[in-house]
Order: sequence, then structure tokens, then C-alpha cells
Amino acid sequence: MHFLTENLALKAVSLALAVGLWFVIAGDTMSEIGLEVPLELRNFPPQLELTGDPVNTVEVRLRASPGIIHALGSGEVSAQIDLTGTGEGDRIVHMTAESIRVPFGVTVVKISPAILTLKFERTMEKTVPIRPRLAGTPSEGYEAAEPTSQPPEVRIAGPRSRVQQVESAFTEPVAVEGARTAIVEDRNIGLQDPLLRILGNPRVRVTAPIREVQETRTLEGLAISVRGGDAVVRPLTVRIVVEGPASAVRRISSADFKPYVDATSLEAPGSLPVAVEILPGHAGVKIQATEPAAVRARPVARKRG
Repeated sequence: MHFLTENLALKAVSLALAVGLWFVIAGDTMSEIGLEVPLELRNFPPQLELTGDPVNTVEVRLRASPGIIHALGSGEVSAQIDLTGTGEGDRIVHMTAESIRVPFGVTVVKISPAILTLKFERTMEKTVPIRPRLAGTPSEGYEAAEPTSQPPEVRIAGPRSRVQQVESAFTEPVAVEGARTAIVEDRNIGLQDPLLRILGNPRVRVTAPIREVQETRTLEGLAISVRGGDAVVRPLTVRIVVEGPASAVRRISSADFKPYVDATSLEAPGSLPVAVEILPGHAGVKIQATEPAAVRARPVARKRG
């Protein structure tokens, strides 16, 4: 214990100076200051999400000596809520002086808001399709076909009620202004709800097909042929609607299309679907509609020789 008695005079002077300095700093005069301080949620339960309007800060009014007030630094004051044992649903929290972390010598006078209602929901994950977005107009005579992304889906997470409402994600726009050929670019994925998040890679490869402007054309009175057997059909002709690149559609004629029915399995009067064969040389042209789509058919027995 000898070290406690060494240099007693020097230690006494040091103590007196420290006490004097404290009174100089603290003194009898008190000051108040209002601060907006961060709200820390401690022991946040796993698999829970905070919903509703987020509370990130609270306002506190502090009282201390002028010296202490002026010396307060950033990060020395914060509000804390312990969420141990919290479950799904609403939790009402009363903010008290014990909720505020302050340096020695500082008194908490007021907290605003003094009562907080925190809403919690279970975390939910879900896979949704990605809807690529385009911006601009292709070159004259061309148009953008349905864009695709790779991968076509993305997994999202967030509060259960919010995730359940989401039907798709979207991408940053791909510019197709003046384009004549397909555009392939990498783009970020986005979600409308800020409480939701993307799981995994937030970038996808978007393909924007650019094609010649499409046109449709109607051809009337095309005769129906019977294949695979002998049958009588009614009606004898159909009407078809074709679609494809404008330049190709304008070149076609009725002779380029062969409507037919397959009577291979026809054993009794009934209905047969009408198919249409497109002759070679008409790339991109497809059948949009056939009217009627089916015809009445009656098998015809072959005569024996």
C-alpha cells in the first residue's frame, strides 16, 4: 500500500485542480439543447420486418452545463429500444430517459415522440417474373417486339403483406431509339416498393428484338382439301387472317396457303379442325385466325373394284 502514500502533496494538488476544472466547466449555470438523434433497434428478431412509416430518429432535449453542452460531439447521444422477445404485430414503446444514451453530466428533459408504435411482419420470399422496359422508337418501318430477360425471374424478399402484392419486377429502360436490329444490354432490376429487396444478382441481360413493322391481311374463299382419307366437308371454303412483316404480307396471295382437314381417323360424321399449310418462301408470316376453325365432315366409303 506504499504507493498510495507516495507524493501525497502532488496528488492532492492534482485532485484540487481536477475538481476546480469540473466546477469551471460545470458551474451552477445550466443550458439546454435540442438534438435529433438516431434510433437504434437492438436485438432485432430474425425473420421479422419493420413496416409502416419508418422511425429513424427522435428529438431529445438535453440539459447540462454550458461547457458540457458545447462539448457534445456527434455520436455521443442516441436512442435505443431493446426488441428482445418481439413478435409479429404492433409493439407500443414508451421512450424514457433510460432509452437515451448520454454522456455523464447530461440530463434528458424531453423526448419527442414519447410513444412509438412499431409494426412487425414476417419476412417472406417470392419468385416473380422480370418485365424489361424499353425507351424510344425504332427506325421508321421497324418496331420493338416483346423484350425478354435472362434470367426471366428474380427472387424477392420483404414484409409478407408487401411481397404478396408484387406480381413482377422491372428493369432499367433499354434505349431502342432509331434501332433496326436487336439490342442486348445488361440492366439493373427494380421494385416499386422500397421495403422490398432483390435476392441474388440484381442485374440481368435484356434482349430487345427489333423487327419490321407487322401487318395483317385477310384472304377469303380458300378451298379446303381433305388429306388422309375420303370425306365430304361443309363448308367448302375458309377465311384466314395472316400476320407478318409488312413487306412479306404485301407479297402473298391465296395460292400461298393450303387449308386442309385430316380425315385419317374419321369413321363417322363429325367435326374436323382446319389446318393451313404455308408454302415456302414466306418467312415470318403466320396464321392469326382461321374461320371457321373446324368444319363438318362425313366419311365417304371407297368403292371396291
